[in-house]
Amino acid sequence: MNNEKLLAGLDAGHINTKAVIMKGRDILGYATVPTACDAMSAARSALNDVLKSAGISGGELDGVVATGIFRDALAGPVLNVVASVPEYVADAKGAFFLNNKSRTVIDIGGNVHKAMSYDEKGNLLDVIQNDKCADGLGIFYTGIAKLLGISEDELSQLALKSTKRVSVAIQCALAAESEAIDLMCQGVDAADVADAITRYIVERVAAMSTYLPLTEEIVAAGGLARSQAVVNHLQRLIKHEVSVVSLPEYVGAIGAVVSHGGGK
Repeated sequence: MNNEKLLAGLDAGHINTKAVIMKGRDILGYATVPTACDAMSAARSALNDVLKSAGISGGELDGVVATGIFRDALAGPVLNVVASVPEYVADAKGAFFLNNKSRTVIDIGGNVHKAMSYDEKGNLLDVIQNDKCADGLGIFYTGIAKLLGISEDELSQLALKSTKRVSVAIQCALAAESEAIDLMCQGVDAADVADAITRYIVERVAAMSTYLPLTEEIVAAGGLARSQAVVNHLQRLIKHEVSVVSLPEYVGAIGAVVSHGGGK
């Protein structure tokens, strides 16, 4: 056990940069900071935060493994990045690490959602990603929560209280947001609007997922996986049971470490 490497995983995403520190199968700490159009600065902040939370100095790390859309921006000696892992591979490895019975992960992130299937060792088999028109669903969800003056978790809880089905526009997130505002101005119950917004998002995720053989067991990852309302609609639309992995927004960062030989 003393010979296990101490590795950090950095997932540099469009909206947030996530960091984890692992030694063997133990996750010692995790942290998230906004990417804010500066991947390197965000990565430094996330790494500093996770080192503090784990009580570890940077000099103790054996290396950093990068993944995410901006992973190439982190390359080089500044952060001691020893490897770069494609986000699809990292997601598959991370989901399998957190649930070794799973064979499909549906990742609902801030800007991109995707689904991946993998084998009994967590090796990627197939992947499907949303088209451009469905970008930013997580950002849209956050925006609606702010519009209602509540947190994302409270938006999920509100949606679960819906008693009447209403719909929002199907064209794009901007049109859906405009219609959601219009519905609220008409006096439609906020719970019904929250449910409509949640269903609008999940319908796009489910439609994408039908292009991939959904091999059970299916797990959900990404920040929106924390919403029970999202998971409920997803299960109904894809007609499969879906469980949520622990630390769903850190699946990529965990998978980056695992891909480099950590997590053993």
